[in-house]
This record gives sequence, structure tokens and C-alpha cells, in this order.
Amino acid sequence: MSIVSSRISSVASILKTPGSRSSLLDQPKRIRFKLPDDLRNVLLNYENGTDCQMYKDLVCILRDSNLNNNELLSLLSDVQQCITLLNERHRILIEALLNISWTDRSLEVTTAYKRFVEELLVAHVYHSKLVMEKLIQKFKPVNSSDPEWENGKPRSEDLQRLNHVHDILQRCLHVIPMCHDVLMQSLMSTYPHMSLGTHSHELYVYALLQITEYAPQMRRAIMHLIVNRLVELDANASPSDIHSYEDDDDDDDEEDDEKMEEDIDGAIFNLEVNQDEKLSVEKTKKETKHPIARTLDVCMEQMFAFIHDSCYVDGKLDIELMKTMYNDLLNIFEELILPFSGHHVQYLLFYLCSFKSAVVEAFVKFLWQKISNPNVPHFLRQQSVAYVVGLLARATFIPLNLLQGILADMANWIHSYIYSQDSFECVNNDIRVHIVFYSICQGLFYLLAFRHKEIMNGKKNLLFLQGLNLNKIVSCRLNPLKVCQSAVVQNFAAVTRKYQLAYCYTVIEHNSRSNLPVYNMKALTTITLDPFFPFDPYLLQRSEQRICHLYYNSQCMTLNVESPKNNQYEDDDDFIDESFSPDTNSHSYLEKFSYGTSPGFVHT
Repeated sequence: MSIVSSRISSVASILKTPGSRSSLLDQPKRIRFKLPDDLRNVLLNYENGTDCQMYKDLVCILRDSNLNNNELLSLLSDVQQCITLLNERHRILIEALLNISWTDRSLEVTTAYKRFVEELLVAHVYHSKLVMEKLIQKFKPVNSSDPEWENGKPRSEDLQRLNHVHDILQRCLHVIPMCHDVLMQSLMSTYPHMSLGTHSHELYVYALLQITEYAPQMRRAIMHLIVNRLVELDANASPSDIHSYEDDDDDDDEEDDEKMEEDIDGAIFNLEVNQDEKLSVEKTKKETKHPIARTLDVCMEQMFAFIHDSCYVDGKLDIELMKTMYNDLLNIFEELILPFSGHHVQYLLFYLCSFKSAVVEAFVKFLWQKISNPNVPHFLRQQSVAYVVGLLARATFIPLNLLQGILADMANWIHSYIYSQDSFECVNNDIRVHIVFYSICQGLFYLLAFRHKEIMNGKKNLLFLQGLNLNKIVSCRLNPLKVCQSAVVQNFAAVTRKYQLAYCYTVIEHNSRSNLPVYNMKALTTITLDPFFPFDPYLLQRSEQRICHLYYNSQCMTLNVESPKNNQYEDDDDFIDESFSPDTNSHSYLEKFSYGTSPGFVHT
């Protein structure tokens, strides 16, 4: 036999014949190691360059091996004796030590590990950034596939891990005050991306809010960070997206829902299911389905609970705590929420305003100061008008005197603006020049139409409204009825005509005729205000329970008045058509949803 053939046959026999060597290869790999007896010499030899291999072996052992409790205790004891040697040159070793899984160990091990981290930072503060980053990583799920918490309640294993980490952080912040800034930077850089699952966000937000308990000086910064990320989530979960996503899933879930109901009925028949189980099933069916909106929903519920618990002590409202929370939230609102045309995040301040009338009065005063300040950019003044009007229209906790006071302020400002324009021979027809004027006019019209039942109840209130001189506003040269949203104009016209406060239909007809196309001329387009209503109906199912009882639902409002005869607006005088049943799959519903649901009027 040739040498080549003999080699082939021998190789073939090795591959085919299962022997002791192949059985050993099939067994799981186990790394056998021995920790160094003298850690100090290992560190010194590495620094001197005389022996680097032992140092590298130690790092590999820490990275690849699962030390038992006794081995880890022995190692931590040796490390603490050499703590002064762990300078910046030993970053790789310190990183390996910080990567060790320790939160699920015995009490003796966790205590020794916390002492090691504390002594390390006291001796070498320049390691604080690395230490903070590694500790904050514990705020994330161990496995990316971990399910969400049931009913928002943390699991025991998550609480155990978080409590250990918070214990170290509290010690470090107490011993080294400069760690506050380092911790805040680590919290920002480690925050989960919005594409990650809901559980990653709920765990991280929960952990961040726990920090405020032992580091209250960091509360505003932490809340600012959370709200900033919630704004990003809100921007990627528009109402139309939420509705379309749920509509797509409804068709797929109908069969599952029917089967679930059959199972429940069977269980009730056989086992008499209790009421709590029925409610839990109903709650499960109401969970938000849009993935980003679901994450936003869970985090909003955590923020609502945090705001409530920060203001109430033993079930009683603490005024001083509420003031502190209001100042923190107001600062965040001015910086993050006011410039952003969102849908849900602003309800954090809406919720806080419901605690006491003094809060909502202070908030409205703050917004009105921005509106009436000519040095504030026009966009922020418009946004402030929208927030004032939306809050006064939607909140059930608004006192009547506050509502009337804002109406008087708006009317006085409008009349002053009209007077200033009347002094000129000609008026600038560019809407952008008068954008704040038109925004305030639309806000005034909207509030009068939306809350007319409360505002116009009683002779004294009607006398107050007559003093607003609405006829002067609707008939002025700036012609606000032409620029304001059509639905607001139509309902304002209906209300004011019924109570004989103003007659708008002559101006409306004139505006409609001026917009008619003319032969051999390009089609004319009517410029109207952008429809932004910050307190649109709240669509997040879980956290909605905090808002629904504070929210004024316009669907119960109807106004039946006789329309002017021979008028093209005969069918447009009324408020919501109660027979309106939206078809969410149609384009017309999306148009109505984008505006109609907020002011509560049928979009015309």
C-alpha cells in the first residue's frame, strides 16, 4: 500500500470510528483554573513588565469562568488588599471584575462586592465612569426575551438586582459627590433605544425613578431625561398610526377573542370564575397594540404614578411637595413639550393640574404671559394659545371664574390689537404678520363654542359675554372668520346666533363668495390656521385610567338651533352628529380624526 493511500485510510478510519476522543469532544467545555496565590506580585510584575502572562491569565479566568461564592470571596479579599495598586493601567482587570455576575449571590458575597466597588472609587475616582456604566447596565433585562411585568409590578428577581445596584450607587454618591454628574452621563448614554422592547423601557424607567428617592437633587435631571425620551416615542406613535395598527390587528384577533369568550363562559359554567379574572381578561383585551405606543403607555403610567406618589403622603396632598413637582415639570414643559406638537406626553402636566385649582391657575397664567409677550417667538405664542385653550376646554376641573377670566383677557387683547390696526390706513394682508391674533381669535371662538353650556348658563353670565363685544371681533378688517378653522367658525356662529351675541353668517357668506373661482384665473386657495389641539383624546389604554375621569368628552355636547333660511350652511349649524359612526378604514375618517375629535365638532 502506498503512503498516500495509507494516510487516506487512516484518516477515514479516524472520522468514521467513534472513540474516546470524540466522546470527550462532545462533552461541554470546562475551564480548569487556579486563582493566583499572590495577587500583589501579579500586579507588580505586570506593571514592571517582568511577567505579563500571569496577569493575562487572571483576566481570562475572570472573563470566561464562573467563579463560585468561595472563590469570588477569596478574590475580592485579595483585591481589597491591593486596592491602591489598581490605577488606570489596570482598567482591563477592573472591567473584568465589574462584569462578574454578583447580584444573585449570597449576602456575604454581595456585601464584599459592594465594599470593593466603594473602596475602588474612594482610592481611584477616575474609575467612576467605568463603574457607573457597568452598574447602570444592570438596569436592563438579563435576557432580551424577558416578558413585561404583569400589571406593571416588578418581579422579585428584578427588584433584588435593582436594590443591590441602588445600594452601591447610594454609597458612591454619598462618599464622592462628583459622581452625580458622572452618573447622569451614564444614565443618558445607556438609555434604551426606542426600537427595543417595552420591558427594557419599563425596567429602565423604574430604576431611574428609584434613584430620585436617595438622590432628590437629581430628580429634575432624571425627569428631564425620561420626558425627553417619551417625546421621541410620542413623535413615532401618531394617533393615525395607532388607529391603523389596531384596526389591522382587530381582524386577526376576532377569532381569538371569540374563542377566549367561549373559554371564559365555559369556565364560568364549570368553575364560577371570579370577578377579578373577568376584569383581567377585559384589561388584556384593551392593551395598546402599537409597539411604540405600548412602550409609551407603560412609561406614561409609571410617570403618572411617580407624580402622584411624589405629591401625596399617606393619601393626603402635600402642598410643598406639589409645588416642587410643579416647578420641575413646568421647567421640563417649557423646554421639551411646549415646542413639540405631541399627543400624549403633555398629559403629565394635565394630570398634575388636577390635584389643586391653584396649580392649573398658575399654569394658565404662565402660558398667558408667553402669549401676551411680544418678545416670545410667534410659534411658541401659538403653541401657548393651543395649550391654554385645550386645557380649559378639555379639563373637568377648571373653575368657571378661571374660564371667564381667560375669555376676558383674550377679548381685551384682541380688541387692543384691532384698535392698533385701525390706526393704519391699510392693513397688511399677510396672515403670517397677524398669526398670533388669529390664533387667539380661534381660541376664543373655540372656547365659547365648546363650553357654551357652562359659560352661558344664567343671566349674569350672558351679560358678561355681551361685554366681550364679539360683533366687533367678527366684523373687523382682519376678518378672523376667514382664517380660523371651518369647524370652529361654524359652531361659534351657531352658538352666538342662538344667544344673540353676534351674527357671523353675513361675514361667512362674504368669505365664501370671495373664494369662488374666477374664469381665466388660477384657482384660489384659502389659508387657515394649522389644526393643533394638544389635548386630543388620550389613546393609550393602560395609562388612560388616570385621565378619563378628568377629561371632558365633547361627544355628549349637542346644539340644536334653527339655521338661517336659504342659507348654504343650513346643515352645518349643529354640533356633533350623534349618528356619526366612524369608518376607520376610510380616508374621510382620518381627516375627521385629525381635527374633529379634538374640538368635538364634525369636520366640514
